[in-house]
Amino acid sequence: MSELVRRCARCILPETYPHIDFDGNGVCRVCREFDEKYSGIDWEERERRLSSLMGRYRGRGRHKYDCMVPFSGGKDSTYTLWTVKNRYDMTPLAFNFDNGFLDPGALAFAKASADRLGVDLYTYTPARAFLRRVYGRALEATGEFCAACVVLMPTAIFRAADIHGIRLIVAGFSDMLEAPPPETSYMDRVCFWNIMKGHFSRKELEWDFFFPSWKRMFGVKQINLPDYIEWDLPRIYDTLNRELDFGKSMSDVRYDCLGTPHSSYLFRRRTGFGKYEYLYANMTRAGVIDREEALRIVREREPLEPPEGFDEFIGDLGCDRSVLDGIEKKSVFSFRGRNRRIRNLAIRIRERLP
Repeated sequence: MSELVRRCARCILPETYPHIDFDGNGVCRVCREFDEKYSGIDWEERERRLSSLMGRYRGRGRHKYDCMVPFSGGKDSTYTLWTVKNRYDMTPLAFNFDNGFLDPGALAFAKASADRLGVDLYTYTPARAFLRRVYGRALEATGEFCAACVVLMPTAIFRAADIHGIRLIVAGFSDMLEAPPPETSYMDRVCFWNIMKGHFSRKELEWDFFFPSWKRMFGVKQINLPDYIEWDLPRIYDTLNRELDFGKSMSDVRYDCLGTPHSSYLFRRRTGFGKYEYLYANMTRAGVIDREEALRIVREREPLEPPEGFDEFIGDLGCDRSVLDGIEKKSVFSFRGRNRRIRNLAIRIRERLP
């Protein structure tokens, strides 16, 4: 990570971030937009809405479960599961999705935590050879393999909820802390199909990538817990270490996908900045980690050169370093996606449904 790059005085976003500018105090536009979006939130009112929503779904599942929690064994999903079970007296199904890159330690912790909480755990693992082909095609076409997971994981989550007769999904994704840059990251099912067609049949992809829109719209409601309660990371770590022997602290922040270092290197080659940079910028902006600590972690973890095992990793996807040729020009935006107005309208309607 170059020390000569100008960075936001508040977060750590570099001057290479798309369409960035700095005000007279050296604060970037993303920080200013963040303040406009998140200042003045009434968390007490949001938590009342959450409590009411949980009450509507408690005991209303078609079978055993009130809701489902996507559960990787990371801090956010574990705290979501703990909160749903202990604070809201729900009977959740913990859904663990193994995309072939899941850290074995995270999976072991997920199993132990579900057992300790008295929660059923359901793990789904698609055929590895199939996933390798999908990820490899995504990497060759767009310069990143994560684009496939953006469609794969939600489909698996909704599919599992539908199978188990569950009408509410409670996830732990924090838009404030984890959202990728919209200028560089996007994916929907139309875009995904345009990337894959000619290499896969629709039937091959149907089960894992194309959950019916009408069921997603009207059959299952999904919420993100951090939209309703303040996502206080020090409190989260304290709770998890006390209740579930999580064994980690804020300085141990890591990601449960073993592909993250390779993904971040490819992302940097394609965009000029890294995934760790924008993720830790998010956390710094939200005030959950010190700016200097964020810079230290990024210096240690952001791969400027191919990470250890990079050739083996992309080789497992059927690729080699030729995927780096012209990667700066590769993008998911090169493929037609769903009409944005229709997509945004569908999201607003889905959010309003009871």
